[in-house]
Amino acid sequence: MSYALRLTLLASAVFFLNYVSLSLCVAAAWRLVRKRAAWNAGMLYVLRIAPVGVAIGVVGVLVIPSFLYLEPFGTGESFGLPALTLAFGGIAVVAAGIASMLFASWRTARFVAACQKIGHIEVTGSRMLAIEIAAATPILVIAGAYEPRLLISEELRRILEVGEMQAAIQHELAHITRRDNLKKLVLRAIRFPFLSGVERDWVQAAEIAADEAAVSNESTALDLASALIKVASQSHTALLPDIAMSLVPYEESALRLRVERLLAWTPTKRKSGSRPYFLIALALSCLFLLALSHGPLLQHAHELTELFVR
Repeated sequence: MSYALRLTLLASAVFFLNYVSLSLCVAAAWRLVRKRAAWNAGMLYVLRIAPVGVAIGVVGVLVIPSFLYLEPFGTGESFGLPALTLAFGGIAVVAAGIASMLFASWRTARFVAACQKIGHIEVTGSRMLAIEIAAATPILVIAGAYEPRLLISEELRRILEVGEMQAAIQHELAHITRRDNLKKLVLRAIRFPFLSGVERDWVQAAEIAADEAAVSNESTALDLASALIKVASQSHTALLPDIAMSLVPYEESALRLRVERLLAWTPTKRKSGSRPYFLIALALSCLFLLALSHGPLLQHAHELTELFVR
């Protein structure tokens, strides 16, 4: 077995083992801690992508360097059946993720192309132009990950007042600022059966975060709540593509929660703490410690990965 092939199979096997085991741990832990803490959109997204992030980090920082530095080039070692099974599992996960991303992007592009476009609408406070489409139901959606398009149906313009429309558009612009569609696309690539609940909770938290970003006073909060109620009574979100963020959520309970929060809106003073600096300092400290102990870690990693080779 060639040197490059052994490295590829080893990296794939370790990635798969870490990704699946960490995903199962997160799924189990989520059942215990879901209702015991207040989770915002950022925390939920980090929790969801943590398994794949850690798995990639282990492979990139430990497995590949330890193999390149410590594995003799001319050995004729081969992989046993368990290791080959894990390796092909990793390859299958990566291939399925890429296919899922491409399919979701294709469906979204097809949805946008199929919309009957009437014209363009200038968006107050933004450089982008919204696309007005002909549709029998009120639609307000951000579609696409790389170049998001704001789609507004003529029916939506008919049923919403000026203030309601402006508040609804600001909600969708907040999704663009937060790159929520791109985050959705990433989630398509790392789908895991037992983590769908975390993804649903993230979508709901992302909608709440967009509401908060769109609202600046009590009047705007009431306008947005009114827009949600009007659109929800007539729209059909099931018709929308996967890589899109719509004004109206899929679940009635999520809609009720958002409306209640908007009706109870009060001005809150933003805390100007040192959290970002703390996270940066923590990351730099971890990198420093990793650099100090990288040599011994590579040795231990090589010893562990030798278990895959028989």
